[in-house]
Amino acid sequence: MKVAITVIAATLAMGDPLLAAPSAAVHMVPGVIPQPLRLSVETGSKGFAMPNGIKVHSDVSRCEMGRAAIRALMGAGLELRTEENEGELRVRQVKHDNKEWYAISVTPQGIELRVAGPQALFCAAQTLAQSVVQDEEGKPALPSMQVEDAPLLSYRGLMLDPCRHPLTVEETKKMLRIMARYKLNRLHWHLADDQGWRIEIKKYPRLTEVGSHRAETPTAANHEVGDASPTTPFYFTQEEIRSVVSYANSLGIIVIPEIEVPGHSSAAIAAYPELGNKDVPDYAPRVATTWGVLPYTYAPTEQTLGFLRDVFAEVCALFPRAEFVHIGGDEAPRDQWQKSPLARAFMQQRGMQHAGQIQHWFTHRMAELLAKHGRRIVGWDEIIDDGEAPAEAVVMYWRSWVRPSSLLRAVQAGHDVIQSPASHFYFNFSQGKLPADIRYRPHGSLEAQQDWRHVYSYNPVPQGITPEQRRHLIGLQANCWSESIADGAKLEYQVVPRICALAEVAWRPAELRRADEFLQRILKQYPWFDAQGINYRREDGTPARD
Repeated sequence: MKVAITVIAATLAMGDPLLAAPSAAVHMVPGVIPQPLRLSVETGSKGFAMPNGIKVHSDVSRCEMGRAAIRALMGAGLELRTEENEGELRVRQVKHDNKEWYAISVTPQGIELRVAGPQALFCAAQTLAQSVVQDEEGKPALPSMQVEDAPLLSYRGLMLDPCRHPLTVEETKKMLRIMARYKLNRLHWHLADDQGWRIEIKKYPRLTEVGSHRAETPTAANHEVGDASPTTPFYFTQEEIRSVVSYANSLGIIVIPEIEVPGHSSAAIAAYPELGNKDVPDYAPRVATTWGVLPYTYAPTEQTLGFLRDVFAEVCALFPRAEFVHIGGDEAPRDQWQKSPLARAFMQQRGMQHAGQIQHWFTHRMAELLAKHGRRIVGWDEIIDDGEAPAEAVVMYWRSWVRPSSLLRAVQAGHDVIQSPASHFYFNFSQGKLPADIRYRPHGSLEAQQDWRHVYSYNPVPQGITPEQRRHLIGLQANCWSESIADGAKLEYQVVPRICALAEVAWRPAELRRADEFLQRILKQYPWFDAQGINYRREDGTPARD
């Protein structure tokens, strides 16, 4: 990591000298997750007292960087008080090659933040929030400390799936708060699948009128048996989408939408049957009532392309800061294309040798239409299976069992890669030591004992990667598929504290991590989990809340 250039670009807080009252001696060491790259804490000496929050000089709110600092600190849960003639906080912008680089200096007199830019403020704010401890008098204080920090990977994400089971706006926002605390900066929102279409599209109202509910759902006890209970319509209105996106932005998180193409499309095709391969035998699309891979795929027609063009135009307008749009691309069966006279004629006209090339065609068309909105596509790693994917496509690596590795194939082809291997980062899979309650049984044929220790063992820089290929490893993400996650309480149990391990793996090089030391920092997070009402998984495997 390059050393920061110390020429100050802007001084954004006033008040010289700082006029804080020191705390009593501080003996506690904060348990920050992810742990900063450089952290020096003075124990046994006076710290910065915080009985009534942090004083901020009024001049701070008169410039954009200052306002950004206030928003970030308050978003992290810190109390700020505006004062006209004095201040205890200084924020300075410095030049640095990493946009999330920051440094913190805490003394008994005040706090100084040096940041590379607005993105770094969110990281600094969360480190400060996690560093509040008690002095020897039992009062809140920050220890005197020095921090210099920057992440290993720029994309640090979590995927939420409201398609199989609904997840409300408030449950989603609660997960965003958890993400923000541990410096995750991307929410991947899986909004369309076989079992439900969850985003309002004004031009196509039947997507939600028909596609947002199903005749029944597999039971928790046996996923092969339906519960014979129709679901009520569930989807996010455009107003609700904007609310979640805005809330995420306030926490330093960008929301990446996913609309599945060309497979996992049963709900959309049930709403608009003309989009599917309607000339195949026994064509009867419906919103899926089972889990797994379903046969319905989009037909390769101009009508389908027009539909997708319209849908993604509305999606891009709803997610203005999303640099990527996820197109799915996984588990697209070839059966209907092989049986469809129209699809076979389509292949013959274009000299295609097998039906898998139709998916390749869809991938390129989606890249073209999203490029017109200034977005890059992200796709699950199947997008590189049937020919060259678009050069700008980002590959989300999930099939950890495939050989040769799709991760290596993607970086060798020059694609940016977000690592999300099922072997480590499928948070719907078992953590071991499961309670007897059936609600906490896992789902997935690839289950392993994926507790936080297993997550923590992952090395995101595999052996054999060249320096040139290394620059294509841009991120890490955990996925929380919801076949067996019927409510927010189960989601929290599956995610927390594994999200802490994910955050640190994405932040710190493998050689700097120690699981035994990390456990002590997880335990120091328990009071925050409890204060937030989070149903986290305790170390003995049981859920914290009923």
